[in-house]
Amino acid sequence: MNYKLLHGWDMTDNSSEKFERDTFFFSDSYTSLMDKLKFLSAVKIVSRILLGALLLFAGYLKVQDNTALFESVAYITWIPLFLKSLVIDTLPWIEIVVGGLLVFNLFEKVVKPAALLIYFSFFIFAIYGLGAGIEGDCGCFGDPDEATIIGTLLGSEFGWKMVIRNGIFLLMAAILFIPSKKVAYDPGD
Repeated sequence: MNYKLLHGWDMTDNSSEKFERDTFFFSDSYTSLMDKLKFLSAVKIVSRILLGALLLFAGYLKVQDNTALFESVAYITWIPLFLKSLVIDTLPWIEIVVGGLLVFNLFEKVVKPAALLIYFSFFIFAIYGLGAGIEGDCGCFGDPDEATIIGTLLGSEFGWKMVIRNGIFLLMAAILFIPSKKVAYDPGD
């Protein structure tokens, strides 16, 4: 390995102490970098699976009963009726498809931007609901009368809790776009 390229000195100076110190430093830096990349990779995997599972679950509940979704979309007076109908009819299925593809990490070049757009829309809708004074359930996790464990834990009522929750989900979706750096260690340099 050519240590002159890495450290700016040549191996011909016969300084074994300097060689051991710099080699030790290099291996610690490399190990630290690898640990950070493994951690980032784990965070991305957990985020992807969690976000996908939430979309799958929410979409499934909305397919079963979209009454709460219908009621929350009805509050938005500036959206034309045909667009409201389109959202109510397609959102659950879009959530199911995107959620499933996220969980299984398929078609990531299309699915990751779609997930980011979905979670960005949810975040904007939560802010709109808070600002407009919409009260009640957003329909995120189905009918509030048939409370689910996830719906109870995450909450579906408009307010700061929903804005913060959707902000966290948006950040998790953005994390999926952090590039995983490939680190190659070539001892033949």
